[in-house]
Amino acid sequence: MSLAWKMPIIYCKAFCGENLVVREMESIMTDKYKYNLRVFIAFGVLYEVMNSLFNPFALKFLERVGGTAFHISLFNSMKGVVMIFTALPAAFIINKMVDQRKLTGRLVLMIASLILTLVFIPFLPQDNQAISFIAVNALLMIPIAGYNIGYQNLTGELFPVRRARVISRRSMTTIIFTTTLTMLSGLVFKFFAKESMDYIHIYQVFYVLAFLSGVGAVIVLKQIKYIPNNNDEPYAIKGSFKRVFKNKRYSKFVLSSTIFHFGWQMGWPLFSIYMIKTLGADELWISIISVGSAIVMFFSYRFWPSKIESLGNEKVSTICTFGMAVTPLLYVVSKTLPVLAVVSTLSGFFTAGTITVLFSELLEVTPSKNRAVYVGYYNTMTNLTLIIAPFVGHYFNETRGIVVALIVTTLFRSIGGVAFYIRERSERKYLNPKPQ
Repeated sequence: MSLAWKMPIIYCKAFCGENLVVREMESIMTDKYKYNLRVFIAFGVLYEVMNSLFNPFALKFLERVGGTAFHISLFNSMKGVVMIFTALPAAFIINKMVDQRKLTGRLVLMIASLILTLVFIPFLPQDNQAISFIAVNALLMIPIAGYNIGYQNLTGELFPVRRARVISRRSMTTIIFTTTLTMLSGLVFKFFAKESMDYIHIYQVFYVLAFLSGVGAVIVLKQIKYIPNNNDEPYAIKGSFKRVFKNKRYSKFVLSSTIFHFGWQMGWPLFSIYMIKTLGADELWISIISVGSAIVMFFSYRFWPSKIESLGNEKVSTICTFGMAVTPLLYVVSKTLPVLAVVSTLSGFFTAGTITVLFSELLEVTPSKNRAVYVGYYNTMTNLTLIIAPFVGHYFNETRGIVVALIVTTLFRSIGGVAFYIRERSERKYLNPKPQ
């Protein structure tokens, strides 16, 4: 029964002296919450399916069209270069937009359309294919930068409470679909690709399917029950940096997260280089390793929300970031692909916690009013590190070797964990001051 039909019943009960108004209103809000959660999860599934048809094998595709270790580092770094110039302008534009749902849908459609253009990469001259693939992925970061802000803003508006559980429910459900899809994709490559061009043709089919899944996500997103929040006081760009970072909880979170992100992002190309170049992983092994990690992440998404509610965001972020510092060392001790497939599953436990707690905490430390601007500054800071970190990892890989590079990554990630620990202690003293 819709709200329009329920309201006369509520008012009638109130007029007749029945003290059930609050209970009825709570029931309506609960129904809306459950409905929006189902649609939100369905949208998340389709969006992540689109990504799963593209992201897990992107670097392997890059290698197949002539990409080198330098191209792999450039692939990751270019993301940061583009996003640092687009995240903040996008934040101010999004902050002025009233309908965050419509905006998010348009950005998803742009992402899907750009993924579709990857179908034409193999038709280019051989010498231009690798750099063209990197260029298209760099362009992808423009709508993705806007999507990240719009999606986070929309999540904050739709679910003002129990956000950690919402995030984990969405992640758990999407993992079921994306893990199955990643494993099936690896099997398709294994049994249907006999020659080099067979692999390329399969990638092209995947990019078309990714586009269709993105279109489906947009259609589902339109079904969410959403009343846009009017923003009658636009946030001025001039002086915004100073105003935003006057928020002490926000500024401490951004500083800690930026330090951690440097070490986190430093490892991204190194893991791919070690897996593909050093151990010789093909698409099937990439699938097996991804699926193993995803299975652990699935169960971990059930574990971390309750810990966030009982221990608080600050303590959990400290635990998870220190836990993720161990991941590069797990790669170092993995001398074969089967061993890597086993130990990489352990990293999924802390990765799930980190993803959940950083998202939950970002929404907690940002005010609901003008949240897009705060999210924009946060994304800009973390993308600053994305420009530099992959090349720092590439430098150590080229000069000292992949093992030393992974150990250095552990060091940088540990420094990020220390930053979160210092912040946790500071927040504890602020929230629980000693009696005078």
